[in-house]
Amino acid sequence: MDRPPLPQITTVSLFRLMLWVQWRSLCARIRGVRRQSPLLLFVLSAFIIGYLGAGYWIFKAGLGYLYHFPLVGSLLSQRILFLVFGFFFMMLAFSNLIIGYSTLFKNRETQWFLSLPISHRNIYQWKFCEALAISSWALIFLSAPMMIAYGRVHSVSPEFYPQVAMVFLPFVVIPALAGSWGILCFVRIMARRNVKRIGLLISAAILLWLIFGLKPVTELDSANTQEVVTFDKLLHNTRLSLHPLLPSAWLTRSVLAWSEGLATQGYFYFLLLLSNAMLGLLLGFEVVGRCFYESWTISLSSRAERFQRKSEAKRLRGARHSWLERACHFFLSPPAAALVVKDVRLFWRDPAQWIQFMVFFGLLCIYVLNVRNVAFDFKNPFWDTLISYLNLSASSLTLSTLTTRFVFPQFSLEGRRIWILGLSPMGLPKVLLQKFWLSCLTAMVITVSLMATSSTLLHLPWSKRLFFMGSVALMSAALSGLAVGLGALFPNFKEENPSKIVSSFGGTLCLILSFVYIALFVGLASIPDMRQVTRIQFPISDAVAWTIPVVMSACLLFIPMILASRQVKNMEI
Repeated sequence: MDRPPLPQITTVSLFRLMLWVQWRSLCARIRGVRRQSPLLLFVLSAFIIGYLGAGYWIFKAGLGYLYHFPLVGSLLSQRILFLVFGFFFMMLAFSNLIIGYSTLFKNRETQWFLSLPISHRNIYQWKFCEALAISSWALIFLSAPMMIAYGRVHSVSPEFYPQVAMVFLPFVVIPALAGSWGILCFVRIMARRNVKRIGLLISAAILLWLIFGLKPVTELDSANTQEVVTFDKLLHNTRLSLHPLLPSAWLTRSVLAWSEGLATQGYFYFLLLLSNAMLGLLLGFEVVGRCFYESWTISLSSRAERFQRKSEAKRLRGARHSWLERACHFFLSPPAAALVVKDVRLFWRDPAQWIQFMVFFGLLCIYVLNVRNVAFDFKNPFWDTLISYLNLSASSLTLSTLTTRFVFPQFSLEGRRIWILGLSPMGLPKVLLQKFWLSCLTAMVITVSLMATSSTLLHLPWSKRLFFMGSVALMSAALSGLAVGLGALFPNFKEENPSKIVSSFGGTLCLILSFVYIALFVGLASIPDMRQVTRIQFPISDAVAWTIPVVMSACLLFIPMILASRQVKNMEI
């Protein structure tokens, strides 16, 4: 006798159930943090309050200066808003693309959902909302002090703030839809052979074109541009952010209209955003959602085909090792070489990881190329010194992003297989050291090369180049030790998404400590040089200003690593 078909869960009941589960999980995590780490909860709360206060003060000072600038202040402040929200739109689309891949195609919960009597469209809808929430909360957090400061500078009415909060809701949906649709197409493209190599070749070609095709600004060009009106050229380069088809332009026009008391115009652009977001949701849930299961099966089948092809090639060529294996076995012991090869291959097999790294590396190249535009002689020691230390700040902030995003999750990404490493002859403490040395050397290669290139383009003397290269190498070791140590102190073996691991309590603490360390390091290290070019009377001597950063770096390197080594040694696996 045939069994009757199981009833499928409706969309409303699924969403209500999952919201209840997420809420209970959030409450449980908060209670766990309050019981286990009240000091860390206090540090996190202090950072949030401090960021909101400092962000409000900085944005208010900057926007106030622009707004009261003679003749063109109002126009400049408006263009700044267009550019900022245009940048937010692009970053949200990219963030949703990366997080959408992890939640839809790399998540065990998705596989479990697909085995239940749940519609594939409902699974896609829930995972879309999950990726939307993960990627959009940072925008609200970052833009809150800016919008408050903008309202205070322009003396807006009290209803301006709820209006801005209201218009953000449909705005974040549109890039989330673009990212979600893009990942469904991207998975089908990546299923084809040699797509990854072709993408790398195209990226390398674009990089070479940027290096050799774009000419830097010379001293003669700078002198000539100072004699003509460059304001029109500046505004011309920002016209793209004003395009009438960009959702970020609709958001900005709503904000500007409400700040000027033009309620009707502001609500017009709000309704324009809302209608496009609702239409996108309808198309995404009813049309694109039908393609989700097919894209998911294509992703799994292509992965299995690729592994089978590699296994067949390895069987045919015998015991020959790849160039990576030969290089690692030449410099390292067999156990350490095996771990390094495993980490590199896992990184390369995860598109969510290496795509972000490629974008990250591309932004570094763009930064270095733009340094050439300020590589002429300022004929002012103050500006030479200030720009050189700003360059150190930019490089170190890039380093903190690198270590927090890619190094901190490495220990947690071992997952439930951590017991295999724990029972191996190496033991978890040596595994921790292996991850530290791999991340430290990788970070040094990237950041020291970046610092050497940018210092050369700034025409710094060799003594300053070596000083900045040594400083960024010291920070690479310290921040790598911090990321590896905190990653082992606050592991999350149940999560496979690196973005979620980084957004956890330990990842947030790692980012906070990195920013505080960088601010103190650069601020103290710049005192001897700033004393020579300014009349500021600093309360500490040059020797103390150089000693404290070294001591801070040693503490940031050794303390988390020692604590993490003790914890993993006694870890129950």
